[in-house]
Amino acid sequence: MMRALLQVTLGGFAVGALGMALANRRAARSIARQRWLKLVVFFLIVHAVLGACALGHPAIELVALAIAAISAGELWRAWPRIAPPRPLPVAPLFALAAASFVGSVRALAPGQVAFLFVVVATFDGFSQVTGQWLGRHKLAPRISPNKTVEGLAGGVFAALVFAVLMRQLVPTHVAGALALGAAIALAALAGDLASSWVKRRAGIKDYAATLPGQGGFLDRFNSFIAAGALVGPLLRAWP
Repeated sequence: MMRALLQVTLGGFAVGALGMALANRRAARSIARQRWLKLVVFFLIVHAVLGACALGHPAIELVALAIAAISAGELWRAWPRIAPPRPLPVAPLFALAAASFVGSVRALAPGQVAFLFVVVATFDGFSQVTGQWLGRHKLAPRISPNKTVEGLAGGVFAALVFAVLMRQLVPTHVAGALALGAAIALAALAGDLASSWVKRRAGIKDYAATLPGQGGFLDRFNSFIAAGALVGPLLRAWP
């Protein structure tokens, strides 16, 4: 099944690269280079996490713990930059989400974790590519100026397609895969917007330069953390 998943992810990245090439025709050369760098690093990250899923437990737990711990450190460094009065619920909400995320990853089968992650990655990747190519209408300009309604639609559509294609990992039927895909996409969007909101309050563009072109671990994995926290319990109880 992991071989089939690899075929799907490679196909998805090929389609995404084509969309980025179309979007880059209108972009400055420096911006196009940054976008390609981000895509290449994203490709490596996605397949590194899927590699941990292929290894199974405890490799998956170690990756989840690293994501949660490094993301928490980045959030901690951003916190002093927020002008008072600071939104006090941010820290406990993140701690709760991170704990739920790690707990879900520990409880889920490797295939379920792979399903959750690849749907999140698909939503993230295609939201960006579609937004760069077709985006016209701002989704949340005060929180995340680059997000568009068209990008959201493209990301949700791609997430649903991948959820159906990879439904054997859960396993479920087509309707169940569509429901899970939609829930994961909405949770991923919520995590991304929450992370962007904190960045706007802190007046920073990126959380860290740890991952080239990704804006830090929290920028890269906020959607995965949120989806794991919110949809992970549903996957654990999935019949």
